[in-house]
Amino acid sequence: MATCELKGELKYRDGQTNKFAVKSDNNLKSIIIGVKKLHSEISEVLTSLVEQEKGLNGNGREDSRVDDEEEDDGDEQEDPAETATVNSNAGPPAKRVKTRS
Repeated sequence: MATCELKGELKYRDGQTNKFAVKSDNNLKSIIIGVKKLHSEISEVLTSLVEQEKGLNGNGREDSRVDDEEEDDGDEQEDPAETATVNSNAGPPAKRVKTRS
């Protein structure tokens, strides 16, 4: 039976590329196994990249903006009347009636 090759390429932000290739037979079952193997190889590389990015952002925090927003919540007081007004308009808009001319 003829063999085929599944190929993938990962391009990094700096323009560097990493090529992946998996050989398989020319039948569906072998191709599916090859795709799964290719997926696992690429997942390993991407997982290590994500871990590196988390390390660069500082102590595993994904985004510092989320913490800043939580700190700002205590400064503002909400008016209960405004909240009640917003919640009462949550229904669908009224139907329009067509008029004949």
